[in-house]
Amino acid sequence: MFVSKSFHNKTVSDLKEQAASVSAFRDSLKRTVPYIEFTPTGSVLYANDLLLNTFGYQLDEVIDKHHSELCFPEDVEKREYKDLWQSLAKGAPTNGTFIRKDKAGNAVWLEATYFPIVKNGKVESVAKVASDVTAEQTELERNQALLKALDKSLAVIDFSPDGTVLRANKNFLSCFGYTLNEVVGQHHRQFCDEEFYRDNPNFWKDLTTGKIQSGLFKRKDKHGRTIWLEATYNPIYNHANQVVKIIKLASNITERVEKAMKVQEAALIACNTAQETVNISQKGKERVEILLSNSEDINGSVQGVGSLIAQLNEQAKNVNAIVSTITAIAEQTNLLALNAAIEAARAGDQGRGFAVVADEVRQLAARTSQSTAEIAEVIAKNSTITQSIDTHIQAALEKTNYGETQAIEIKAVIDEIVLEANLVSESVRGLSL
Repeated sequence: MFVSKSFHNKTVSDLKEQAASVSAFRDSLKRTVPYIEFTPTGSVLYANDLLLNTFGYQLDEVIDKHHSELCFPEDVEKREYKDLWQSLAKGAPTNGTFIRKDKAGNAVWLEATYFPIVKNGKVESVAKVASDVTAEQTELERNQALLKALDKSLAVIDFSPDGTVLRANKNFLSCFGYTLNEVVGQHHRQFCDEEFYRDNPNFWKDLTTGKIQSGLFKRKDKHGRTIWLEATYNPIYNHANQVVKIIKLASNITERVEKAMKVQEAALIACNTAQETVNISQKGKERVEILLSNSEDINGSVQGVGSLIAQLNEQAKNVNAIVSTITAIAEQTNLLALNAAIEAARAGDQGRGFAVVADEVRQLAARTSQSTAEIAEVIAKNSTITQSIDTHIQAALEKTNYGETQAIEIKAVIDEIVLEANLVSESVRGLSL
């Protein structure tokens, strides 16, 4: 076949232009992204500065080194690694996210593409362009580890924006006693009592606007038993900043809440008991104060009686002195009447009348002596009685004083009980609130 010279020249020119374009594209890759070339068996032919800086090497440290030296030993031993180079040697490109090892032994994550460079149907070399995604991958691993930890330790359930269940983890299902098939497709209200939606009619509407709901929530399990959850409902956004689902993270704190309720109930009982103690103590205090007042009155009365007895004793002494005087006068009168009778006898008939008078006087003196003796005996007995009364009064006074002292001490104890009971009541009231 005849080919004109002009056609041949155009073809050569086109090929040169294409080669120049390829070369320019290759040079552009080398300037702008981490780039490295290997032999078909994996030995390094070339690496640009961007890739060398990512791994911390100089060029002469990697030339002729095998690709495996940029990998962790455990990864090199995997079947996937051997398959990678076998595929590349056959001309099949590969891309993905790969973990590699820098000079210091640290992990480097690369988003990379391996593409064989084929010449005359034979793989001449393998080029790799990469992007360092270590920071992104580290953050991704952190997030995945966090999600795994949350999934392991918390009850997790996903809802659509309208409250329909999308999925639930084992902790949630175990907590509520359901299987996954029993909750997927069901609405959130299945886990709530009627009071919740009556009090929170805009619950899901608020979540779809991005408002996080968190706090203590009362729920019911499959058998209608009350469950208390400490939970957060977290809106999840898509690329358009729209809420596409709600993830709920929860801890089952039923046991803790029930214990707290029992403590609160006990605190309320203790508060009421303390208040009742205050009331009873206050009444006791009032009665002791009355008793103390009565005791003081009795003490005053007993002391008054004692004073009167003392005066009576004094008057008895005075009467006794008068009786002694009357007795002396009676004895003197009796003596005078006796002398008068003797003189009347001497006078004979002339003294007979006088003798009669003298005898009457003597008899009067005798009766007076007898009466004064009886009075003295009565006074003596009265004195004995008043002394006995005085002794009893003194004993009563001592007992009254002792009782008054005891009442004062009891009042002080009751005052202390009232004070302490008030303090207990206030403290417990604070706990119960």
